[in-house]
Amino acid sequence: MFNFSGNLLAGQHDTQKQRSPPSKPTPVTFPSLQPPEPSIRTPPAVWTVQETNFSAHFLGLKKPSDVREETLVFLNVTFQPEYDFETLLSSLSNNAQSHIPPRSWLDPPGEHQPADSLPVAFLSNGRRLPEQREFYIQARELLFKNGDAFSTLTRKSNGGQARPRLAHFRKFWESLDNLAYYWDTSLDEYLPPAPKSGSGGEETVSDSLAGSSNTKSQIVQNEADPDCVSTTKPGLRTPEEEEPRKKVKTEEMGREETPSLVHNANGFSNGPLAANASSMMANRVLPARVPPSKPGTKDSRSKLDNLSNGSYRGYRIGNGAEMPDQYRIDCVRAFLEPIAWSFGLTLSPHRRPPVLKLGHVRFPVRMSSVAWRSPKDMMKARQGHMEGPILGVQCRADVNFGSTGNLYAQSALDAVRELGGLLLLAQERAREGRPERREGEGKWWTAKERWGGGPGGEVGEATGATDIPVKDAAPKAEEKSVERNRDGSKVRRRPTPAEIWKTIRCGNSLWDPKVTYEAIGKDRSVEWDDVFMISSLNHHISLLNLRVHPAYLEYITEGELPGESPSDADWCSPKLRRTRWFDLFNIDDRTEAMRGIWGIMSYLMRANSEGHADTAMNK
Repeated sequence: MFNFSGNLLAGQHDTQKQRSPPSKPTPVTFPSLQPPEPSIRTPPAVWTVQETNFSAHFLGLKKPSDVREETLVFLNVTFQPEYDFETLLSSLSNNAQSHIPPRSWLDPPGEHQPADSLPVAFLSNGRRLPEQREFYIQARELLFKNGDAFSTLTRKSNGGQARPRLAHFRKFWESLDNLAYYWDTSLDEYLPPAPKSGSGGEETVSDSLAGSSNTKSQIVQNEADPDCVSTTKPGLRTPEEEEPRKKVKTEEMGREETPSLVHNANGFSNGPLAANASSMMANRVLPARVPPSKPGTKDSRSKLDNLSNGSYRGYRIGNGAEMPDQYRIDCVRAFLEPIAWSFGLTLSPHRRPPVLKLGHVRFPVRMSSVAWRSPKDMMKARQGHMEGPILGVQCRADVNFGSTGNLYAQSALDAVRELGGLLLLAQERAREGRPERREGEGKWWTAKERWGGGPGGEVGEATGATDIPVKDAAPKAEEKSVERNRDGSKVRRRPTPAEIWKTIRCGNSLWDPKVTYEAIGKDRSVEWDDVFMISSLNHHISLLNLRVHPAYLEYITEGELPGESPSDADWCSPKLRRTRWFDLFNIDDRTEAMRGIWGIMSYLMRANSEGHADTAMNK
């Protein structure tokens, strides 16, 4: 009935059928930052010498290359080493470590466990705290092998084995399959051109390049760029798995983000805090690039030089740099959604452009999605009202860190983008209990009508330039009678540009009127707020935690230092903690990431003093 063959690409290629070779794989690299030493006990000198420097510095960031070490000095953030989930949660208050599920929850729960053996615990939204059985039902879908899950999507036989059942994470497996078409190098096989008549049989040059788990891939990556900080990645499928996988409906995802400050579709400008992604067209096979040669072979380079004219067998239809950015966003979102739904949370992007306020500068940042809490009033929930934010998600398309020869500059830019998203969430959480103060509110230029008195009258009162005084100008024509519809109602019309120009009003609102801003999960016994965000690069995710003081937020938002020094001497330096990068293709990494994110959401959604008692997860 429905025919989508015009948009299908990936499903048209058999892994064992020769075809035009894709571009060489993109090495998996990550930022490597050596941050400047922050000022802990006193505000940094750049704040106190001239307070306007803070806003002026960010106003001068016109392109990504303008972000440098001085930008991190202005932010004055303390970068702490990588933590595991237990250590990160133990640094929080309210016995937060008890909220993370133990590793024993990855095993099947006891079948004869009494129903009343554990006390009933509730969340801040009145829902019941998810138990071990619900955690295991979701986690076991992440324990499947990639090849088995992919064969379930295509409904292909898998050697007589029982087909795994995908329910909660089915969208995640579909999105991960899309990522594999650009990142899975486990069956890469480049074939040289067919030999001329009279020569020997066909020669095959195959190698698992960047992103595979063997030693050869590391040698190739080091030759391609010795400065890259690369990481190994296990093979995703075995050579015995030869069936073509599911067909993927690809769309034209090409999007360019200009690095300079230009107006986008939402009326805001793209800045260096926004992701500098250049997604490629997904509905075509790009021309091949010659893979690097293997060391120790004299004639290997001459053979590989002709691979662009040869053929290819394997999974990929492109490389990671050519993958549409939306594939990564969909995959990370599909990974987080089943966990969020267990706690009554909703993942949704901002309905207003996410803008970070830095003094009098509005700086656009990248925020792919946000976890919000649904209100208890079902009528408000149906109308789209939300509460929060609770946790942010930021996916970036940057790859090949260090390939330009300046790894520090690329790492500093990536760190500033992450800090921009975290500070945006912190500002939104700090709006709790405050009314919005729009730009220009209470000022004379937003309340008093004015006109310079030039010839020709105000805009719209004269058809063209004239030197005739306004009092001598021809009188206006009589207004037409009011037009009405058949039912007697007035005909609605749009205001003219002249009427819009005459309208006196404040700046546009940045707050979503259907969002109740609240610092959900904040420890009310301390002033500091803990902000969490999921950061994604390549096919990996990492959890970030920014511990920020309200006086610091007040300074970067309004540009004014506090009159009295806060009781905490280190208020001027937020603490940034993060976990390691978890590979979504790796079984152990994705299950560990789910366990940690489950604990973070359980901690943030714990019941507060207004509801039920704060009860940690019982083990």
